Amino acid sequence: MRFIKLALFLSLFVLSNEENLKDKIEKILPSGLPINFIEASSIPGFYVVNVANNQILYVSKSLEFVLAGEVIQLKEGQITSLNDVYQTKFIKDIVSTIDTNESINFISNNEKYKLTVFTDISCGYCRLLHSEIDSYLDEGLTINYLAFPRDGLTGNVYKNMVSAWCSQDQRQSLSDLKKGEEIKQIECPNPVSDHFRKGSLLGITGTPTIILEDGRMFSGYMPANELIKIIENG
Repeated sequence: MRFIKLALFLSLFVLSNEENLKDKIEKILPSGLPINFIEASSIPGFYVVNVANNQILYVSKSLEFVLAGEVIQLKEGQITSLNDVYQTKFIKDIVSTIDTNESINFISNNEKYKLTVFTDISCGYCRLLHSEIDSYLDEGLTINYLAFPRDGLTGNVYKNMVSAWCSQDQRQSLSDLKKGEEIKQIECPNPVSDHFRKGSLLGITGTPTIILEDGRMFSGYMPANELIKIIENG
């Protein structure tokens, strides 16, 4: 029992310290700038702070200095963008919170890789990508669609995407909408607003946005054969 109480005390102590640190950093950053996470960075004496739109800042532990912009680490002959490392980590963390039961999934029979794709039914390149869905599946690429109505959570695009997610045949409804066809308007508890919010956290503003399993993110349409090369060449 004594160990349980000690562990609880330490957990609360760490949580309190993290909250205090966040409060202190918020005071030196522009008012209202949301903070997604804070952790020790690879730069001695600096925290990494992930803020709105998945942007990266580096704040000195003295809270006297803030570095903004690309930071490159040179180590053992390797050149690494620290911004990419921390942004990719956040992307993976956010995507991991989304249940695949809440995405509309086109699953490859010979699945090699899973893609998370933020999509909008009115987007021309989203429609082009979806018109080639069979080529992605043939290449072993499973596509898990998330909703990102570019005009926000009002209007016909949003309502149609809600209807697709509420449909008994989600894949057919989404496919019909991407061909410019109409579907039955229905409502139900749905994840569309949650998808949109999480996409916005990642800094997504356009569609399609393709996210690989390793957290790399690409904006725009890409043919299946090119995407496979990028995935397999690292």
